[in-house]
Amino acid sequence: MRGSLLLFAALGACSGGGGDVTIDITHDVCAPITVNSASLTEVQAKGIDDAMALWSDHGVTTLERSGAEPAVEVRFDHAAAAFYGLYDDVHSIVYINDDITDPKTLEIVIAHELGHAFGLSHITGRPSLMNAHNDHTLPTTEDEAAVRALWGPCPAP
Repeated sequence: MRGSLLLFAALGACSGGGGDVTIDITHDVCAPITVNSASLTEVQAKGIDDAMALWSDHGVTTLERSGAEPAVEVRFDHAAAAFYGLYDDVHSIVYINDDITDPKTLEIVIAHELGHAFGLSHITGRPSLMNAHNDHTLPTTEDEAAVRALWGPCPAP
């Protein structure tokens, strides 16, 4: 697995490159979405939980850490310093640079990649969690509206 992030970075995945812009596997935010990961540090586990909470605060209340499929796997691996993460939309895996240790940066990067798992693409022209290379902008009401535009209003639980 080591080196896989470097390969993706070289191909331009989730780095604003001109590669494939179609997101093959997306997850319906109105259905339960399990976020799985293994062998986490305390900071990484908190980053995932905090990223899920960011989306929950913006209407995506179906994220859980254990449960049935469909699942989004989160993996941490070595990568170049300029590379934050990517969503592998063929295998539904979020890759995060394991050198990111600042809790706020980590939660935003994970939330950004989860946004891709929901079907969101990079945004330009306004502040957004989905800006390419974002490591500081939280989800906005416009990001919440973009999720609703893709999936519609979710029925009450």
